[in-house]
Amino acid sequence: MALNWNFTEPDWLREAPLDERMTYLDCEQTVFRRVLASCRDLPEEAWRRLDNDPDLMVRRAAARRPDAPPDVLEQLVRAHGDVLHIRPLLVEHPNFPRHTLRTLVEEPSPNVRYVALQDPELPVTALQQLATAEDSFLRRGVARHPNITDALLERLLADPAPEVADDAGANPALRPARMYRILAEAGL
Repeated sequence: MALNWNFTEPDWLREAPLDERMTYLDCEQTVFRRVLASCRDLPEEAWRRLDNDPDLMVRRAAARRPDAPPDVLEQLVRAHGDVLHIRPLLVEHPNFPRHTLRTLVEEPSPNVRYVALQDPELPVTALQQLATAEDSFLRRGVARHPNITDALLERLLADPAPEVADDAGANPALRPARMYRILAEAGL
């Protein structure tokens, strides 16, 4: 039995009565607040406090609830979009305000700007702006975007970073004639 015991989280807290669970809302140990945030029957005041908890993992656990407010999800992306494991959770949430994705193009962090590429309708001007970034990971994302223009695709095909050109070469918008020319130049 001891081998199956989880020492890292107080899972028993999820089964405790609501009154008892609420006493852990101000607990100094983050793990108790994180487990509390994984409960789904908390009162609104508890959600407000957990949504603003100083610990990212607590806020992330609170954001998993089905009725997480759109502004909380957006704020987490803007503040912590550079944490790779948090982006999919937030952007794929049904309450995420997808209309705000294109506003992320102006964010200072390249990883947060990368989240803007989740908008399939992202304007070409925004794609051009993102394609000029110093971050090759961001340019690779632009190279795979479905709304890319021929001119921008050509520019990314000529990118000095091989992985950017490879991703641009895999874009379905690439015309067959250009693809055959690339293959011929590579000796394939």
